Parts: sequence; structure tokens; C-alpha cells
Amino acid sequence: MENMTLTVGLVGLGTHGANHVRILKELGHDVLGVDADTATRETFQERHDATTFESLEKLYEQDPDAVIISAPNKFHETAAIDALEAGHDILLEKPLAHDLESAERIADVANRTGNICMVGYHHRYRNICQVAKYYVEDGYLGEITHVDAQFVRRRGVPGRGTWYTSKDIAGGGALMDVGAHLLDLLLFWTDWPTITDAMATARSNFGQHDDYSYLHMWGEDDRGKMYDVEDSVTAFCEFDSGMTADIQVAWAANMESSHSYQIQGTEAGMTVDITNTLQEVEPEVDQRNDLRLYEARSGRCDHFVDSEVIVSLNDPYRDELETFLDAVRSGERPEMTNVKQALDVQRVIDRLYRTSR
Repeated sequence: MENMTLTVGLVGLGTHGANHVRILKELGHDVLGVDADTATRETFQERHDATTFESLEKLYEQDPDAVIISAPNKFHETAAIDALEAGHDILLEKPLAHDLESAERIADVANRTGNICMVGYHHRYRNICQVAKYYVEDGYLGEITHVDAQFVRRRGVPGRGTWYTSKDIAGGGALMDVGAHLLDLLLFWTDWPTITDAMATARSNFGQHDDYSYLHMWGEDDRGKMYDVEDSVTAFCEFDSGMTADIQVAWAANMESSHSYQIQGTEAGMTVDITNTLQEVEPEVDQRNDLRLYEARSGRCDHFVDSEVIVSLNDPYRDELETFLDAVRSGERPEMTNVKQALDVQRVIDRLYRTSR
């Protein structure tokens, strides 16, 4: 059962689809694909020797063992609900949907059908993020009082004029994209508190301008088309646990790229730095895997203790995918990155967007 070969359907055959098929093939599974774009289908079929279809209906008629959905956000709902209603287990690329109402409909169908519905918050599968969770759960930090969190790219607008920069299709900009990852980790580490109050400011200072300067771009630069989303959000949040959080997310900023968290507790503090710049964006890739603990003790005399935690690097995409496939084989819905948690993330995103308006 553990090594059973599965047939996996991929909905959306762009960059994320190509990443999934690479890992699926390495794990020995069969792949079917669907994409509305003829050229994308043909390229995918040639590169990966995989059968492709032009419609969801034709794909689902093949009765795959599982479905991975990496289509643009607005189309998550149709692809996910059709798959769930047809009895398929699914893994959705984050976020759950392009807006809260759509996300709620997906979650309702997942709960009604009982099928597996995971969402691709892959950063949670990093070894270092799991170790950070251990220290929180173990009570090492005491009560968490405040988190400073930032996911900032110096220049990283993902394809100006593509669906990423269309509010109608993506649902939002930097907050919906990199901010979803940041909020997922923040809520995961702090035991899923409920947001009670927030102040937020959304800005678009870079991507829509003709003089936007960059070295590389993720995707095509077609600035003459869609760009009606924010490229940064700054927010202050309060939660029912008493915790507060400062949040900064940006596709573009005049500062060093950073993906890091400072977590303050009543007994100790912790910093997690998982900055991992994209080769498609930065001239030199910066990959960090840093976890540090900060304490004050009183043995013999008062003193500070700063500890560096060494954690091996792993491939979070692969570990996420293996978790999903193991769940498909067993039929047991996993705790990691499940649909309920993804809906909690979507609620915070929605709250921050409403506040920023």
C-alpha cells in the first residue's frame, strides 16, 4: 500500500504544475494534465511524456486517484468542487481561493464529501519550521505575546500584466501571494488564534509604473495589461489570545529581501529566518535556514543565553506532496495544511484587505 503507484491529475500546467510533475515522476507515479491553453498542454506533454486534456470533465472522466490544482486563484473553486463531488482527493496550491466566499464554498463541499482537501502552504514542511513549532508546543517560549513577521522581496512582482496582478483573477497582490504563506506560518506557530482587530495599509508604489526597475522577473513583463493590485501591505493585528503581530509583505521594496519572524514569549524569544530568494528574481540566491533562541537566566548572577539551533535543509515541496499522497493511500485526512486551517488564513487575509480599504 505504501508504495502503490497512483495516477494523479494536474489542473494547471504552468510553473507549479511542472514542479509537481517532476516530483511525482521521481516518486514513480503516473500523471495526467489539463490546461485551457493549447501551447501549454503541448509543451507539457512533450517535456514530461504525459497525457493532457483540454477540459476538467475529460480529466475527471479518467478517474485519477488524486488531483492537484495549480490553476489561477479564481478558478480554484470550480476545479476543486468538481473534483470533490466526483470523489477525488485534492491538493490545492495556496491560497484556498481568490476571496473568502469562494474559499468557504470549497471548505463546505470538502467537509460534506469527506474527501481530502489539502492546501499548498509548503513552508510549513521545512524542517526548521517544524522545529520552531516544537519549541512553541513544548512551552519553551512561555506565552507568545508578539510576533514581527516580514516577507519582502526587493524586486519580485510576479509577471506584470499576468493573472498574478489582476484583482479579479488573483483576488489581490502581495498579501494574497506571499502574505498567505506568512499568515499561515504565524497562525500555525501560535496555535491558530482568532483575529479580533487590525489596522492595515495597502500600497502600490512600484509594479504599475513604467519606470519599475528590476534585474529579473518571475514570469513575463506585460505592463500594458492588468495591474490593479497592491504590491505591499503593512499591518498591525490583535488576536483573542492576547498576542499582537506586526506584518509586512511586499513584492517590491527598497530594502534587502527577507522572509523572517521574531517571536516574543514570556519565557524566551525565537527568530526564524527562512529567506530564500528566487533565482528568477535575484542575481545571487540567498538561502537561509536560521533558528535562534533568546533567554535571560538568573543562575548565580543574571545573564543572557543565545542559542543557535542547527537544522538540516529539506525539500518542503516534496515532503508536502508525500504527505498528500500518503493521505490519499490511507484515506485519512491529514492534520497538516488542511482545509480548515487554509480557511482560517483566508479569513485573516479578508480582514486585512477590508481594513486596508
